Amino acid sequence: MKLVTFTGAGRDRVGAVVDTHLVDLNAAYAAALAANGDLESAEKADQTLPADMLGFIGGGAEAMAAAREAVRFARERGLDIPGAVFPLDRVRLRAPVPRPPKIICTGTNYEDYRQIIGLAKSPVPLIFLKAPSCVVGPGDPVQIPEGYGEVYHEYEFSCVIGKRCKGVPKERASEVIFGYTIFDDITGRSLEAKSREFQPWGKSIDTYGPMGPWIVTPDEMPKDLYNLRILRRRNGKVEAESNTSNMIFRFDDIVAFISTFWTLEPGDLITTASPMAGPIYPGDVIESEIEGIGVLRNPVDSVKLDPAYAQRIAL
Repeated sequence: MKLVTFTGAGRDRVGAVVDTHLVDLNAAYAAALAANGDLESAEKADQTLPADMLGFIGGGAEAMAAAREAVRFARERGLDIPGAVFPLDRVRLRAPVPRPPKIICTGTNYEDYRQIIGLAKSPVPLIFLKAPSCVVGPGDPVQIPEGYGEVYHEYEFSCVIGKRCKGVPKERASEVIFGYTIFDDITGRSLEAKSREFQPWGKSIDTYGPMGPWIVTPDEMPKDLYNLRILRRRNGKVEAESNTSNMIFRFDDIVAFISTFWTLEPGDLITTASPMAGPIYPGDVIESEIEGIGVLRNPVDSVKLDPAYAQRIAL
């Protein structure tokens, strides 16, 4: 399934993309139960299939089974369930996980890009945290603070963790992955270059984490995750292209490494770093495309902030 978070009835809801429509999973599941005469369970559909993404992920196999039943019922009804099925182009998508518990990024993990920038190959994944508050969804603007230097677009094949875990063996890493998505690690390049200590600042500015457009469950991804075309566009022009075969550390390596030291939670996002990054500017439209997932598209704006801090560090 392609799972989304969307805004409906004034709050975030979980949906599945079915053809050109979006199925509100909780509402469709309740409708399916009611159609079978189980009105009591229909009124308590949230207990089996939570309406928010973190709750849904945490619901595990039971919630996923209910989601599949909701999609089956929607198809059976010809994608015509008032209040539960909508044309996709009329729905506002949010980031699939609007506020992940943790965003764990990996750095310098594409061999082609590593050779271009001339950094030594690390013996372990180079991981760092990015603030969950930076996350925005497809179509939301990336807002570049005026006066704070150059900003880069890094586009990253990412996974969402499906269960609480610690010390995951490499050979079992796939068991804790809920699905796959695209994450843009927008980076204040001038801040990062000025001082390594400024990296968390330059990585976690508001809107510097576009995610989406959806989470693709493992069963619907291409069988070979490490032979996927991945590219970055700016204003419709391809500026960089690579393949996931160029990864130095794969998801199993990264999950095993991280979980050795940190407990992972449902909804945590883990990235695999970016192929060749590039600068972006207000007025641009940026796109990240990964085979098997789709395209994440965001406009770029500027925002005026207090310039005093930029002046202090001579940007």
